[in-house]
Amino acid sequence: MKGLTASEKKQLRTGLLFISPWIIGVVSFTLIPLILAFGMSLTNYSFLSPSRFIGLENYITMFTGDPLIWKSLGITLLYAVVAVPLQLIFGFLLANLLNQRLKGITVFRTIFYIPCLIVVVSSTLLWRQMLDTDFGIINYLLSFLGIDKVSWLAKTGTIIASTVFISLWQSGKMIIINLSGLQSIPTSLYEAADLDGCSKLRQVFHITLPMMTPVLFMNLLIGLIGAFKTFTQIKILTDGGPNDASLVYMLYLYKNAFVNFRLGYANAMSVLLFVIVGALTILVFRSSNKWVFYGGE
Repeated sequence: MKGLTASEKKQLRTGLLFISPWIIGVVSFTLIPLILAFGMSLTNYSFLSPSRFIGLENYITMFTGDPLIWKSLGITLLYAVVAVPLQLIFGFLLANLLNQRLKGITVFRTIFYIPCLIVVVSSTLLWRQMLDTDFGIINYLLSFLGIDKVSWLAKTGTIIASTVFISLWQSGKMIIINLSGLQSIPTSLYEAADLDGCSKLRQVFHITLPMMTPVLFMNLLIGLIGAFKTFTQIKILTDGGPNDASLVYMLYLYKNAFVNFRLGYANAMSVLLFVIVGALTILVFRSSNKWVFYGGE
């Protein structure tokens, strides 16, 4: 605080006072748990025996002696590569449809947001019944089109497809964020484009998309982090089966911690996940200079 006037010091103290709840929250629930997780990753801690310091043994096991680590990372990456772009496209297109000035449009906005209000466990249980090979309603409806029964929850490809579809069904939050972004675009830009004879399609590519890039950037980060945290749906749908075909990373971490009671190893996995997601986040931020445009640019 050297070099600051009395007034500036007072403003600084006031600002710190107002943001102190956030600082306390970040330190208590993010920074301290992260440090503890790294410390526990250097031990063989479990519920069944006292912990013992083992250094980097957990990390060596991860990289050299546990093929399921790479399999689970591969499945998670496949889900992220498929789900995140589809969520961005689906959320953007639906937000454009819901941005129309039509009578009763608020009713449709509410309908599309309702799935987000349903508890994930309840909705996933319902989807599991609907996706059942023999008694599910989806295969029953497909039978009218002459399509044979599909084992939705038996193979990696169909499990990922099912999970992605469920995530699209619950994309109301992303739709609302996109809708708020669309409504913040000045209408004068579209009016000027109409006067110049610009078609609606060209307006989308030259006005809507560039003005929406900050919102799409935020949705990309949220979707990417959420994809690597996928757990509940896979846990309920298949529990990682059959034969680990749907073993996403978070589910494997959970099994190591609370099924095999390898808490030290599970914390090492969480540290690795933190590094991977952090690296991807930095990569996305670095790339944003080339495709994200803000109002004054």
